[in-house]
Amino acid sequence: MMVVTLPAIEGRPVQWYLGVVSGEAVTETGRLLSVASCPEEGGSCRGAARAVDLRDARDAAIFEMLREAAERGANAVIGVGLGYESIQVNSGTNALMVTASGTAVRV
Repeated sequence: MMVVTLPAIEGRPVQWYLGVVSGEAVTETGRLLSVASCPEEGGSCRGAARAVDLRDARDAAIFEMLREAAERGANAVIGVGLGYESIQVNSGTNALMVTASGTAVRV
């Protein structure tokens, strides 16, 4: 399935607009911040762990968006945008919610 941030795919006209699709993923910021105490010099350990957690959350949100698009019969999602929001979960723990949304289409 094609996924683009642009409003169209060059050379592939939209045949059907199938609606807005989205996906969400949540990762605990406590898990992200807990690696700040990593003993590796230069802070590269912290940066690497944060990047992996955020990348995993982003990928999970995109996967959920694509699953919804596939259920609608889409073969592409256009106008994709990502959002990041700090939230507080029931336990009072801070978390980061990553959202992905776009328009499911048939090209």
